[in-house]
Amino acid sequence: MKHLLALTLLAGHLWADEAPKPFNTQEITTPFLSPAEALKAMSVPNGFRVQLAAAEPMVQQPIDMAWDTRGRLWVAECYTYAERETNFELKLKDRIIILEDTNHDGVFDNRKIFWDGASQLTSIELGFGGVWAACAPNILFLADKNGDDKLDDKPEVILDGFDTDKARHNIVNGLRWGPDGWLYGRHGILGPGSKVGRPGTPEAKRTHLQCGIWRYHPTSKVFEVVCHGTTNPWGHDWDEHGQLFFINTVIGHLWHALPGARYQRMYGNHF
Repeated sequence: MKHLLALTLLAGHLWADEAPKPFNTQEITTPFLSPAEALKAMSVPNGFRVQLAAAEPMVQQPIDMAWDTRGRLWVAECYTYAERETNFELKLKDRIIILEDTNHDGVFDNRKIFWDGASQLTSIELGFGGVWAACAPNILFLADKNGDDKLDDKPEVILDGFDTDKARHNIVNGLRWGPDGWLYGRHGILGPGSKVGRPGTPEAKRTHLQCGIWRYHPTSKVFEVVCHGTTNPWGHDWDEHGQLFFINTVIGHLWHALPGARYQRMYGNHF
């Protein structure tokens, strides 16, 4: 059985004047590859092949994506992230776009902008008639109840209190629905941590977290930490038994997320 890896790569094309100019704070030491060059340079296991699905500037600065029930790909484009001294460049804006393959040949040929007013956008997820977006210090809900690909109203702040100053590349990220109906996310170790709650929640009743996995229930509106520790969680998924695993990339790479666990940290103390 053949397995297909559909990737978004960088190239030159239409739509360039519709997007902010990508921000680069580092010296370029390696030449950029065209989509064709990038495909040629890849190696995959036997039985797999790689196909180009979208290229820059149809999609730029992609940092996360989610599929809808119509087979369309929603992409979070992050232009504000700069890292190092600049941290996030708030003069720019991030956006959410929708890519569609109208002729079903495996290549996206249609794009529309859903929202271009985001800032510090790191993740998106779909559900409950709208888009959930991690835009520190907030988790936002962008309602589109009639499915016309336009916001029904201004974004609703679901949670606030996520760190925006010291977190940098450890900032809140990774929105994904779990098999239990909760919305899961991740948080890294940099900075003093975050104190999260619904808007208006007193500080004494907020949940303090730093590195680890968290979750939020969309109907009971409960926020809680699943497990503390590691360093910089950047990916998580569930197996066929509903067990949650996540990667860390620093002090051990693959972790089994047990509710209530406190794992080894790169440094610092648990709350």
